[in-house]
Order: sequence, then C-alpha cells, then structure tokens
Amino acid sequence: MQFKLPDLGEGLQEAEVVEWLVKEGDDVELDQLIVLVETAKAIVEIPSPMKAKISKICASVGEIVQVNEVLVEYEEDVKRIKAKEKSVSVVGELKTTAVTNTEEPFIIGSEVTNKKLKPVRDQKVIAPPSILAFAKKLGIEHELSTMVYGDVTHTGLMTIFESKNKPPEHHKAYSSNTVGVENKLVKLSGAKKVMAQTMTKSCQQVPAVTLFDDANVSVWSKEENITLRLLEAMVKACVEVPLLNAWFDEENLTIQMFKDINIGVAVNINDGLYVPVIRSAQSLSLNTLKKTLAALIGQVKTKKISPQKLLGATISLSNFGTLSGRYATPIVVPPQVAILGAGKIRKEAVVSDEKIEIGRILPISLTFDHRAASGADASEFLECFVSDLQRESIKP
Repeated sequence: MQFKLPDLGEGLQEAEVVEWLVKEGDDVELDQLIVLVETAKAIVEIPSPMKAKISKICASVGEIVQVNEVLVEYEEDVKRIKAKEKSVSVVGELKTTAVTNTEEPFIIGSEVTNKKLKPVRDQKVIAPPSILAFAKKLGIEHELSTMVYGDVTHTGLMTIFESKNKPPEHHKAYSSNTVGVENKLVKLSGAKKVMAQTMTKSCQQVPAVTLFDDANVSVWSKEENITLRLLEAMVKACVEVPLLNAWFDEENLTIQMFKDINIGVAVNINDGLYVPVIRSAQSLSLNTLKKTLAALIGQVKTKKISPQKLLGATISLSNFGTLSGRYATPIVVPPQVAILGAGKIRKEAVVSDEKIEIGRILPISLTFDHRAASGADASEFLECFVSDLQRESIKP
C-alpha cells in the first residue's frame, strides 16, 4: 500500500520533507504523525492514514515532493511485490533514454560494469528510475548518452552537473582573492522558494505605484513600540479609506473591500520571509494586539506556525526599518491592493512653531495596485496614516 503526498489545499502542489518521525520497519497507528513537510512558508504535520508497518520511506529529508507522489510504502505493498518476484525476474519497467543503436545495454549493478570502460554514446541506456529522476532534476538527462558505464551514478551525475555549471574564470579569480567566499549553487526551497514565486507573480500582474512621506514622531516616548504604533495607524487609515483594505480580482475586474482588517506582518528569519496575519485588528485592544503580534512572531521563529495563520491578509506591513534603510518600494502580493513599509527613524532638523528643532523622522513608503486605487485614494490613505503616527502615545 502506497501513501502519497495529499492535497495540502490553497493550490499548493509540492512540499519539502523536513523531518521523518518514523523509520522503516516501524509500526504506526492511525493518525500518528509520520512526517513534517514545509510548504507555503509553514511546517505541516502529516499523519498516517492507517494502522500498518512502514516498509519503505520514499522521500529523503530535503527532497521536494509533488502532490500525489509516494511518501511511504506500507507492508502490504512489499508482500505484493515479493509475490511477483517469484514469477518474474524484474519488477516494474526500467525507463530508457532515446536510442540509435541496439548494442548490449548497461544495467547498473550487473557484470557489465566490470568490463572495460567505454562511452555509451548512441547506445541504449537503461538505468534505475532514481538515476533518471536525479538526472532530470539536475537538468542533464540528455548527458546520460555521453557518459561511460561506471559513471552512471549519483556521484557521476553531480560531476557532469558541476562541470556544466562551472563559473567563468573571472569569477574564480575574484573568489580566490576574497577570504571566506566560495562559489556555490544554492537551490531555493521552502519559504525562499515561495517568496521568489510570489514576487515574480506580483511583478508580472500588478501595476504598482509607491508614494513616500515622512512622519514626525518627535512626540513619541523612548519606550514606544514602533510596530504596534504602525499597526494602530494602519487600522485608522483602513477605516477612513477602506478601498486599500481590499482584494482585486483581475479576471472579473472587481474590488472586494473588507470590514475586517487582517494585517499581514513581514517577519524575516534565516529560512526566509514569513507573513503571519493579525486577524480583525480593528477589534483588538492595544494589549491584545501586542500579545497577538508577539505570539505570531514567536511561532514563526520556532517554525511552529500553521499555514492558516499565513493566509487571508487584506493589507500588509513591512517594518524593514528595524534593520536598515529609509525608503523602499514594497511588493504588493495579489490579490491584496496595498502594502506599507516603514524605514529607520532618523534625527533631522524640523520646523516647529517657526523654530528649527531636532526632530525624529519616520520614513514611510506606501505601494498600491493602481488598477484598484487612484493616486488620490492612496494619498488620502497615506495622509490619514501619517497623521495618526504623529499624535502622542496612548498607553495600552
């Protein structure tokens, strides 16, 4: 019996294996957790669909598995295969590459490997599915016909791949003069892969415009929670200008505005960018808002956040000023209409009551989808947002 990666919902088609909680030969119970996978920027726990013995684990840690690809095999499947082996010499069918010759085939593990090495170009190449799949994953399946018998292995394929992706000489020279830096190829996975795909989709679909402004936050106390103030001001602006707290449907050219203000807050960790969602922010007290934000950030850092808590944002916030930078052009994630970015607070000369004083300035960037909102709409939203930021602190 095979257990395949189930449909994880929300259109997700693949997941990366993070950790196996069982091993081959283990007896598992119905609904016992057997594997952790990462997809849509979250860790998902997958339970066993039956009570049985694990006969084979079909995906290794770090491997990308597509929906409906086999994760594990249960004992029943092994018994069926053994029964077949009594009547036939080969189980299943070995895939082959295109051929132009019918000379003796090469089968890994056979006595042929002990013969004198010679190229298999223009010969029929037969290899296990794992080898063919690995070659396809590396994008070098067509190179199999140029390899010698003894090199048709995982190691041999990696050698071919590395030679084809060898960096230019001037890159090598640069690296040799840079202490601690080595040339390497990094394949995106998990949160970083999702981010890359999302950013590409946004740039292809959204005609984005960014407005910039400054908020004079000189009246803030030294203990001010900046992110909390940003969230509070966003709620006020969304209430005043609900058009930016919305989703845009490009197929039907419709705008769906929301009563609830669900704010996605960008949180960056080593594994990538996560955007947990504070739901119904307009109904939360400052204390509850603060606790909710802290809990979500904690769940992201420990990678224990559920996929549901990363979905459904109606507007987003990127407080990149906690790291560095003044202004930015934050990326709107469809179907959302807007995202706010806050830069690093700086000291600057400001005019107050006809006097020049040293003030504290918070730079603001607002990116919006121009299909859904006009410049006037965005300007009104930004004005309301900045105005709320510039008032004195109110204790939670």
